[in-house]
Amino acid sequence: MASLIGSARHDEHGKLTGGKAGDQLQKDTINNDVNGEVSLQNMYTHSKGWYILRPKTFDLADRIAYAMLVACNNKNIGYNQNVSRAKPIDIASDKAINTDCSLLVRSCLFNANGVDAGNFTTADEANVLNRTNLFLPKQVYISEAKTPIYIGDVLVTQTKGHTAIVVGGKNRRNLVTSDSNTYYPVYRGTSTSITSALKAVGEKDVSLAHRKKIANANSISNYKGTASQNLTMVKLLKAGRLIKV
Repeated sequence: MASLIGSARHDEHGKLTGGKAGDQLQKDTINNDVNGEVSLQNMYTHSKGWYILRPKTFDLADRIAYAMLVACNNKNIGYNQNVSRAKPIDIASDKAINTDCSLLVRSCLFNANGVDAGNFTTADEANVLNRTNLFLPKQVYISEAKTPIYIGDVLVTQTKGHTAIVVGGKNRRNLVTSDSNTYYPVYRGTSTSITSALKAVGEKDVSLAHRKKIANANSISNYKGTASQNLTMVKLLKAGRLIKV
């Protein structure tokens, strides 16, 4: 089952600006709204790619997710990108107001933690949130199978675009601790070469034969060292999810 994410998505006309204050599209405030301007939807792969920003503590993750649920089910919060960004919004507002996606994430974090991360957009959100020291280093999202996401994770596109919070799905509190795999350290460089990236995290053997063993351990079948196969391995390495052999 796909994870559930919440975000400020669009105004009542499906546009980014010009909408009235409040959510004109919301239909359900009890069973988690999936129709509104600010609402829930199944997790999807964004065309610009996601970064995952994972709260360091379980409690913060739970509070961030709950704040997004409150916002998504509040009919008084609508969407408009032309909105004041002077301070976070009140996610429990009893008056009609508007937000956009990044201001809503900022507001959920403020509600959960009591600290305002300051103004940011999706263009610089990952860097701003990393500087709060409340999140683990950003990871590149590949798929729910290869880079699982958990309740409370913040998702932001790799270039300016969109941001959301995971509100339903896997909970880190329930993680199975019997994973016997050993993973390579997270690669934080910029090279797309798998041999360079492996060397950077301490791997001595970067031969084709050894890379094939690594690929097999990571469910990359029929490894021949193609560009796409190597890029998949680099992405896993950057996410800290490349199994070591």
